[in-house]
Formats: sequence, C-alpha cells, structure tokens
Amino acid sequence: KQWYQRRVRDSDVEHPTVSWRGGRLNPFTDLLADLRAFGPDKEYSEPAPNSEDELSGQNENHQTETHRDTQVIQTEGVKPEPKKEVPVVEKPSWLYDNPDIRISPVITEDVLPDYFDPDKEPVSQFERYHDRTKAIIDSRLQTLEKSCERIRMYVKQEQDFIFYFPELNMGWCPVFKAASTNWKQFFCKIYLPEVYEEWRVKTDQDPYCPLGELLDYSVRKQEIKLKDMDVHQPDFDGLAALRKLKTGVSKSVKFLTVRHPYERLVSMYTNKFKDCVSHMFSNPEGIMVKILQIYRKTEMKLSPDEKARLIEAARSECRKPKEKRQIDESNPYMNPMGATFKEVMQFIISNFKNGNWPDFHWVQVTKSCDVCSKKYHVIEKFETLERDHYYLLKLLGEETRYPEIAGAHGNPSVKGRNPHDLVIHYFSQLDEYVLWDLQAVYKDDFAAFGYLPHFRVKKNPYMRH
Repeated sequence: KQWYQRRVRDSDVEHPTVSWRGGRLNPFTDLLADLRAFGPDKEYSEPAPNSEDELSGQNENHQTETHRDTQVIQTEGVKPEPKKEVPVVEKPSWLYDNPDIRISPVITEDVLPDYFDPDKEPVSQFERYHDRTKAIIDSRLQTLEKSCERIRMYVKQEQDFIFYFPELNMGWCPVFKAASTNWKQFFCKIYLPEVYEEWRVKTDQDPYCPLGELLDYSVRKQEIKLKDMDVHQPDFDGLAALRKLKTGVSKSVKFLTVRHPYERLVSMYTNKFKDCVSHMFSNPEGIMVKILQIYRKTEMKLSPDEKARLIEAARSECRKPKEKRQIDESNPYMNPMGATFKEVMQFIISNFKNGNWPDFHWVQVTKSCDVCSKKYHVIEKFETLERDHYYLLKLLGEETRYPEIAGAHGNPSVKGRNPHDLVIHYFSQLDEYVLWDLQAVYKDDFAAFGYLPHFRVKKNPYMRH
C-alpha cells in the first residue's frame, strides 16, 4: 500500500489506473480485495514470479513495529480474499483524458481495515486491534493540528455547534451527511425514549429522531437559557451556572465524524434534491426554487410573471409522489424535474463566494465544528465507522452500549451503491470551472482530515481561457 501511494504521488502519468503486480488496480473499484492480498501493513518489495502465496505468511505471528512514526500492528497468517467481480463504471473521456485534471486514488491511512475478518465477531477484533486504532486516531488528530497552523490565520469561526451530554461526558459536533443520523438516534434513545418511540411510529420505519428534538443539549441554547434565567430570576446565579457548563464541556470527550467532502456532497444531493425526494427544499421560498430561478437555462424568453408561474407549476408537481406527477415537457423547469447536480453545485459555490452562511448539509466541517479552537479527542471517519464507534465508546467506558449504535439506521441515499462510482457519475456532469471552485471551497476539509479530491484540477481554468 505504501509503495502504491508513493507511486501515484510521484507519477507524472495522468491515467487513473496504475500497473501493480502484473495487473491493473483501479482506485474507484474494490481496493479492499487487492490490498488484502499483501497482508496488513506490509512493506512492498518486488515479488519473484509466482510468489503470490509467500506474502500471506505460514503462521500467525502478531508483533508491533514502528514505521514512519506511526504505530501499526504486523499480522501474518491473513489469507488473501478472492477478488470480486466489480461492474465497469463508464468514465467520461473529457474528465479522464484531460491533462489538466489529476485523478487521485481514494485511499487514506486507514480506509481499508485489511486486518478485519468479516466472518468473526467484530467486537473481539476491535478489542484485539485497539492499539492500532488508537494510533490511527492519534494520526488523524496530528494531521488536523498541522492543518490548523494555516487554517487559523484566515478562518473566522462563527458558530458553536457542540451538543453536550453530561451523563455520558460527551461533546458532539454533528456533521450532516456523515453519520449524524446514527448519533441522533443513539442520543435520542438514551435521553428522549418517548420521543424516539413517537417518531418511530410516526415515520413507520426504523427509529428516527430529528436533531431539533435534541436542541436542549446544544451548548449555545443552554448558554442562552442560562443568561435569560439570570435576568428574570433574581435568586438564580447565572454566572456560576455558565461556568459549570463551560467547565463540563471543556472536560468532556469531544468528537465528530467526517466524510470525504465529495462523497458527502453526492449523498446530500441524492437525499435532498434528486427527483425532489425531500420536501424540505421545495417549499415556495425553498432553496430549490432559488436554484431554478438562477441556474436553469432556457431557450424561451419569459417575462418575470411567466417564469414564476412555470417554476411554481414545477414545484407543485415536484412535491407529489413520483408516480402521480403530470410532467409538462414544454415546461423547462420540469425537464428535468428538480434541480440537477450541477445546478446545486453552482448554488453552493455562489453561497461561499458571496460570504453567506451555508446550509449545514454542505458547510465545511472545519468551519461548522470550530476544529482549530476546540480540542477534539476523537475524529471518526465514515469509511471506518463501526470500528471508530467502538473505540470512542471504550474511551468513555461505555463500550457496553456499542450494540445501540452498531449498524444503526442511516439515510438510504447511497445504500447498496459504491460511493466512488456515484462520485464519478455525478462529478462527470460538471466542468473544469465547477471542479476548480469546489476543490477551493473544501480545500481546508481535504487537508484537515487527510482526504484528496477525486479529480484535482491542476491549473486555474479561469486563467487559461
């Protein structure tokens, strides 16, 4: 794996695949099967012909070694898994053959838990590799700290979006579209069991709990409440209560869950905008209406009143169940129905360029969670969620609660589909200008959490044309 990362980093070849062990490794397919063939954390050396089996080792021998200041666990005796047949994803030539766009493999230091045996009970494996997980979490925190040396110079933190749960000694910054639903359910089940059950019945699905139900645990709301009580209740010592709250928050174990920025954007689009699946953004004053007004290109010359009428007709149909919609093909705002991925990305970019506070579904994590001012103890990653959940709960002495969060219900927007394939599908609908702007918008998130853009535009297209 280390050899492969150096090869991609140092290579001048812009092709998305790299020749490896006599075959072709596609970074957008199932890397897990390929990397497991080496055994976990093995240094790569050129193998002799037909020496594939020698890499797996003959006996089981677990030992700890240090490599590049990162503690890892050397595990032998891991049998390589057979490679799976992966559907071929059509890769647009304008994107993959463009010399000004670099294709980056989606690999981070720990995305591929190659030591994990899916046939064995997970908790025992989490316990066995606890030191390895700790080293990975510490490495994430170090990456964040190094990035903050630069980010602190210009990022103005405007929000305090921490939720504090004193009984668990946990401080949580929710990141929408990065397992926030899992944690909402977890906290709601513990603190608001009646609400949890009410929403389960109301939605007729796996238990669900909106974040609004947990606002009483928002640090900001608690501060406002205590200040108000201090003003209206003469016998209440508001300052002492505020000091107690801030002391509790500072001593709590604070964590957040992050996800690749582009995968997060795709998940947001498929869950909120595609085919008008969410009514939240399709009300008369909603974001979708604004997007259609600004970014939907039409060949028709429309008066403001006619344009408003057509958009309202499209919005009205959009809120109906898909099978009951009556599509007017002559209405450009119904063809296609709802905002396209490119239109949504253009709106998000303009949001940032105009200095507006963005919606929490696409705001940068470095901005919404104040990552450079607060001391976080755990950074979970969406790619290794189950393992990171267990590590966090064990750190708090609450590992017995792991079954309550393990395999929790999540938004179904990308279930059953390869997230890398989805990124290829949707980002191929963009152009160089939008790609350039998106990588600029999320550059701090990429650096702070150890991610790379799937498609990196090397030269500013605005300067070329």
